[in-house]
Amino acid sequence: MDQLIVHHAVVHELKKQPEMAEADLLLSQEALPITEQAVDLIGRLDMLFERKSDILQGYLLAPDEGLFPAYYQNWLDEGRTRNPFLAFSQNAMAVLKDSLQGVTGAKGGYLLFADYTMDEQRMLGIYMVRNTEGLVFVDDEEHDRLRLQSTAYLDVQNMAMAARLLAGNGRNVQMIRHARTQSSISQYFTDWVGIDRPETSGELTQSFLELVEELPVPKDRETGFAMNEGDFEKALVKYAAKAPQHTIRVQDFDEHFYGNEKPLQDMLNENGSDLEEGFRVDNKALRNRFYLRAGVGGISLSCTKDHFRNGQVHVDEAAGTITINSEELASLLLDQYGE
Repeated sequence: MDQLIVHHAVVHELKKQPEMAEADLLLSQEALPITEQAVDLIGRLDMLFERKSDILQGYLLAPDEGLFPAYYQNWLDEGRTRNPFLAFSQNAMAVLKDSLQGVTGAKGGYLLFADYTMDEQRMLGIYMVRNTEGLVFVDDEEHDRLRLQSTAYLDVQNMAMAARLLAGNGRNVQMIRHARTQSSISQYFTDWVGIDRPETSGELTQSFLELVEELPVPKDRETGFAMNEGDFEKALVKYAAKAPQHTIRVQDFDEHFYGNEKPLQDMLNENGSDLEEGFRVDNKALRNRFYLRAGVGGISLSCTKDHFRNGQVHVDEAAGTITINSEELASLLLDQYGE
């Protein structure tokens, strides 16, 4: 596991059935002890969050624009200490309960508030998890055998929703929907936290790539000559995959590819874009931009845009044909075909 330091944690229960219009709370009056189990749970939840590719990102509303942001700012002003942390979580839960009164369809669960640092990034994580039924084997001493027994456990793998508030300025609110049955993040959850100018990682990644296409191809560090487009695309995918917290920051991007020059920063300043503040990249959307795949009727093809540029793959749209110029590939197919 990456370097994880848990500062504070507390869990509260939101009691709410989808068919009911009323909501209730079971609030903890003490913080959760920072045990090995608690650290492991928070680490697992954060890891599941990290594995999500398309994340909703945005800015936290100003303290005078929402109750959650106001309580959150009060806690920050208190220095992120334990007692104010507990008060903040309780007040935030009260806001959530009030917002759900009279609302059907929403389902409750356990909300874990965790103040922690992961890889030097301080953040507040809010994870909604629920119990699920399962089976375990237990010792049946009376009959000298093992028997099945039902039990309830936290369904961490299918946490309902989650949000992370990163310390610092900029696009510091991240949200995911995790349950496979959800088509989008519940509106009550986004309204509760107070996310402003929300955009998905996929949308931000596409905006970034459209800008990158307008940039000059950078020079190869070893040769000093301009990269070809294919090498630049591969380097860009590799750079994004290794970016800390999967976050691309424009200043770091310019420094990595252009040294002392700042072509992307200059372009953003001209366009008035807020991408300069950084964004969580959707690596899947990034790869799909350069690595192409298609399959119909049992025939599939995967290639890169570079294969089109160098003539290895050619599509005649009018004739509806695809030509692949590769002696090695042709030989491999013929060997398997047996002729």
